[in-house]
Amino acid sequence: MVTPARPGNGKAGGSAVQRQQSAHPFSVETLSEKLTASPRQIAVAIVLAFTLVRLVWAYVVGFGIDESYTIGQSRFLALSYFDHPPLHYWIAHAAGVFFGTSWAVRIPTVLLFAATSWSIFCLTERLFGGVAAVFSVLFLNLSLFFLVSAGAWIVPDGPLMLFLACGAQVMARILFPSPEEKAPAIIWWILAGGLFGLAGLAKYSALFTLAGLVFFVIATRHRRQLSTAGPYVACFVGLIVILPVLVWNIQHDWASLRFQTGRGSPQFAPWAFARMVLGQIVWLGPWIAIPLMQSAVHAFRKGRMERELFCLALGVPAIGYTTLQALWSGAGFPHWPMPGWLFVFPLLGARLSGRIRPAIRYAIATSLVTLVLLTVAAALGASGALHRLAPSLHGPTADLIDWSPVAEVITPLKIGMLDGPAVAGLGWAEAGKLDLAVGDIAPVIALGRDKRGFGTRSDPRLAGRQGLVIVASEKAWAKKGKGLSCLPEDPRPAARLPVGRAGQAELTLLVIPVERCKGTTQ
Repeated sequence: MVTPARPGNGKAGGSAVQRQQSAHPFSVETLSEKLTASPRQIAVAIVLAFTLVRLVWAYVVGFGIDESYTIGQSRFLALSYFDHPPLHYWIAHAAGVFFGTSWAVRIPTVLLFAATSWSIFCLTERLFGGVAAVFSVLFLNLSLFFLVSAGAWIVPDGPLMLFLACGAQVMARILFPSPEEKAPAIIWWILAGGLFGLAGLAKYSALFTLAGLVFFVIATRHRRQLSTAGPYVACFVGLIVILPVLVWNIQHDWASLRFQTGRGSPQFAPWAFARMVLGQIVWLGPWIAIPLMQSAVHAFRKGRMERELFCLALGVPAIGYTTLQALWSGAGFPHWPMPGWLFVFPLLGARLSGRIRPAIRYAIATSLVTLVLLTVAAALGASGALHRLAPSLHGPTADLIDWSPVAEVITPLKIGMLDGPAVAGLGWAEAGKLDLAVGDIAPVIALGRDKRGFGTRSDPRLAGRQGLVIVASEKAWAKKGKGLSCLPEDPRPAARLPVGRAGQAELTLLVIPVERCKGTTQ
């Protein structure tokens, strides 16, 4: 006679409990099985989920200085622009035609990064398999820079990342075909050249990725490709694509290239180097930056593994140069190396794919941390609560304040002016915020030496007409106002305009009438 096992006692009962736990749809065991069985379906879910998160962010948070400046400059179509090549300006112009200056102008950027995510998935899948590709695309989207800046803001990094990723994906098809695939035809080289050309049409730093790709081809067995027509056809196509940038620079005495290559000054600047390193860790998120660095070192130590070397070759030039140059120039921003880190994520995915269950647990924890941080940042950015809690700390989010009330005071002040007033900011940053706020109501110019795109877009003077200088604070007016060559006898503000968020005033803009202003001495 067999005695039935009591629930909860003995091995049989324990196994039943374990089976029930493993059957839970969000248990590590279940996720591991789904990841192995259908990585593409999971990747699609990840991309769609983060696209939704970015759309919510785009709706909630206002435009910062760089986005305001970009939207304003994009209203004037040109072959290229002072700060960057034209692609993201063209995209912003098209979005403005459809959506005006609402939050929806960010939608193209959000959709571009959804495509970038899928391209990175496909690249990693070809090189290291589907499981590695899922981890790669997940941690890419959890990284703060790629989640918010490249993924949702109207800046050149969005289209840059897309076309670099797509170009690398095509090159992986050429260099690492699967056994069932045919030898790459010339059309693949034409496609690669066009995609890398579009990357160059987005940002000059695409050159670092191209330099790494050329080095990889020359240094490996793939140098035999140089005896075919493909690489040369690709170079020709890429040059055709970036032709607008070359033509614009020739017409403007290479102003854009001189600006980008002339930043900083020769000096030994260890603190600038330290800021670059720490800034990258913060932008990537420390919980992702450290595993990324470990994955790059691990791939390098593996030796002559071509697929790992391919990713390193694409990533190291951008990371290495833009980080080290801060040491001898004192200049640099932590987002400059990000195109290089883009190609380290496949290496991170490959490393994690060998330890699926611990990687899933880490991914869950990282997702929760990132979601909490993003929610807090969105709440502070949209409400201005940080200013009310600690006025001295409101700086990090003050750039998001909407200056649109400026447009409401211009119309009454235009009365009696033959041509209407021009509107001026004391620098390109303030002029950028004004440009977004004013739109086509009045011409906007930037005073001071650093005019950026305003210097090539229009006459940098209030030529023969009255104008309004809009200043963000009494302190800024006291510091720079004395250098104006156009002050009236009574330089008192004609109006004081409070602006802020959630119905709370945070800044008081000064509206100061001037005549025939030529610039500042500051």
